[in-house]
Amino acid sequence: MKYKMSPNIAVRTEDKQKAIDFYSNVIGFAERKSNKEYADLDADPINLFVIEDKEITGPVMELFVDDLEKAKEELVSNGCKVVKWLGKGQDCYIRDPFGVTFNIWENSKQ
Repeated sequence: MKYKMSPNIAVRTEDKQKAIDFYSNVIGFAERKSNKEYADLDADPINLFVIEDKEITGPVMELFVDDLEKAKEELVSNGCKVVKWLGKGQDCYIRDPFGVTFNIWENSKQ
């Protein structure tokens, strides 16, 4: 299985507006888009998404894969735990043995 790091990182937090204010006003990342679901901030060279979530909090990095289900099987067999799995084109969160959470995204344009 080949994994490729995505330029997307999400910060999932219980207080979306407070996080947007921090990353925009303190850190200086420009807000590109904001709606009820998320805010997209320009943290060049990455895209920083702020998402309100009361269950999963903290940073979520993203990995691109060719085969979502094969990646899930391989990662779980190597000590990862499924945190949230909604299937292709949606959130598929896995936490690695070291506490890092990744969104696994099937992307044929690697």
